[in-house]
Amino acid sequence: MKGMTMPFLVNSNQEWVFSKIGPGDQIHATLVLGERAELEDISFTKRSEAEWDGTSQLRIPEPGDEVPDIALVNQDGKKIHLGQFRGKPLLLTFVYTRCPLPDFCLLMSNNFSEILKELRGKPAVFDKVQLLSISIDPEYDTPAVLRKYGERYAGDVDPKFQRWQFASGTPEQVTKAANFFGLAVDRKSGQIVHSLSTVLIGADGSVLKVYSGNGWKPDEVANDYAAAAGA
Repeated sequence: MKGMTMPFLVNSNQEWVFSKIGPGDQIHATLVLGERAELEDISFTKRSEAEWDGTSQLRIPEPGDEVPDIALVNQDGKKIHLGQFRGKPLLLTFVYTRCPLPDFCLLMSNNFSEILKELRGKPAVFDKVQLLSISIDPEYDTPAVLRKYGERYAGDVDPKFQRWQFASGTPEQVTKAANFFGLAVDRKSGQIVHSLSTVLIGADGSVLKVYSGNGWKPDEVANDYAAAAGA
């Protein structure tokens, strides 16, 4: 897969790498899991200009892009489609339930939980809230698995999944969603390697704002959602 972007943290002893690497270089490192995921023991292989063309097959959606009406299946086994969310803003992200990285899917789900709790304090907005987490692991993340996962994050605030749904679909449907929303996904040796993409969709079904990576803050996105909802 060309041009895949994966944000990782490095500890202070590995910061030398930033002045040495360039586009197209291959990174080799040990991923250490703790309170956050960090790269250690970094080395890299340089690529020549002839080997790297600087292009990427990944397209990041832009504000105003109309969202396709992709079909999915939610945590209750019910068929849903993105078009049904029109009329109210929709905040969408991608996860998978077996993801072990604290700075990736776990962070996205915790962030969405914080957003939901913050918007609960704004009754006029909370009535309009629509959150959607799409699993990129459809083979494992069945509706039953997604429901159990969702209860962990939404249960206290939205026990009936009225405002936050968890969904997946066929591999083709999930790939279509990932491609449109600028999510890079690679599957090797049974592992899922992916980037992060969170998108705020307006009530008219078009992209309002894209939050790439994991640096965004729940309160900022909650404010964006409230503004999109007219509050």
